[in-house]
Amino acid sequence: MAMHTELWFPSVIWSSVLHIVDNQELKRYAYDRMKTDKGRVISNYGGWQSSDLLPGECDQIDRLVKRLDEEITQCAQQVGLPDLEINNIWINVNPPGAYNHLHSHVGAVFSGVYYVDSTEQHGGIQFERNDGAEYHIPANVAKETYYTCTRASYAGKTGALYVFPGWLKHSVQGNRANTDRISVSFNYGEKT
Repeated sequence: MAMHTELWFPSVIWSSVLHIVDNQELKRYAYDRMKTDKGRVISNYGGWQSSDLLPGECDQIDRLVKRLDEEITQCAQQVGLPDLEINNIWINVNPPGAYNHLHSHVGAVFSGVYYVDSTEQHGGIQFERNDGAEYHIPANVAKETYYTCTRASYAGKTGALYVFPGWLKHSVQGNRANTDRISVSFNYGEKT
């Protein structure tokens, strides 16, 4: 008789590829915004992070948010959460060598990233397991699985969208290309 299996406290990561945004127009907007927005430093090292974007500032961001609202609603329904709303959204421009330190998004139910201009050489996003399992999993595991691994990596490719729990620690690898990696990050939370 096989034992019944239940998965408790899973870390869910959703992924998709979007084709509804004009990435070239969004890239131009990012560079124009850099000229007037001093930006901020939160987890970014060597890169620029815009201040929060507001509705009506960029048509392509508005299109992206409309699609994100639909995707986030589906994600929330899958895991039994109520409808959520966007808390904030911003642009990241990471030149060669720039990266983002390990961090989480305090207060966000879901966080995510959409890649505007990126290839595998620009570096991807890495999610870290933070339940202490590395101190308990035997070192001689024959093959890493979802159950035994301590890190999951996703490529930062143009058009890729990743959504994940706001508490899931993550970092962005250093940009190994000779051009900028451009992405848009966002947080969703409870409706107010």
